[in-house]
Amino acid sequence: MAQIDAVTFDLWDTLIQEVPGGAAAVGRRRLEAISELLESSGNPFGMVQLQDAYARTGDHLATVWDRLEDISVGEQVEFMLGALDHGLPGTIAPEIVSEVERVYSESMLHHPPALLDGATATLSAVRDTGVRLGLISNTGKTPGSTLRTMLERMGILSVFEVTVFSNEVRSRKPASEIFELTLETLETAPGRTVHVGDNPWADTDGAKAIGMMAVQVGTVEGRGSHEADVYVGDIGRVPPTLESLRRL
Repeated sequence: MAQIDAVTFDLWDTLIQEVPGGAAAVGRRRLEAISELLESSGNPFGMVQLQDAYARTGDHLATVWDRLEDISVGEQVEFMLGALDHGLPGTIAPEIVSEVERVYSESMLHHPPALLDGATATLSAVRDTGVRLGLISNTGKTPGSTLRTMLERMGILSVFEVTVFSNEVRSRKPASEIFELTLETLETAPGRTVHVGDNPWADTDGAKAIGMMAVQVGTVEGRGSHEADVYVGDIGRVPPTLESLRRL
């Protein structure tokens, strides 16, 4: 029988999901707030300029992410300000920069994603079996600090003993480093840990590459280079699936 000491979960499209129009609303809020802050500091920019700098920041992030690396919100904001004007980052008062970073980070809280049906019950059921729970999540423009606030508001933050976000550890799934750091913090071995996620590349490949068991949630199409141990249609099927893995 397989011994399972810990279960780690992916976040996006495993436990939560973007609501229609949510990402666009978050982007608008970010840019409007940043526009007001820059104008108040004597650095007015048109919305077209801000949108261009924001898009260029996204392109820069994509390049960083292709290396399975990540950067902080401060670095993202510094890049965006530099995209507006090369000399801008060094001329704005620190308190204005800090406020820009805050609104950049927290805008998603005004247009949050939604918990997937069955996510809360699944997390409670898995925790009640006595295993340790961890969260391993790649981030976008919204950092781990804000995502923890969101998870707390959703009522599920407390079920996790460990929450690991790529912007904080500067490593992105499927890189082994982000998985290994999580397991080290959970004090568990790969062969005794199951990772649950929807992405065949980031989740299944990343977990299996270091010897973890993997449960892939959602469609079985688009499999990665590693086969998951089990494929399930929705998050609600995870608790009985873990029991079947224990019997292997």
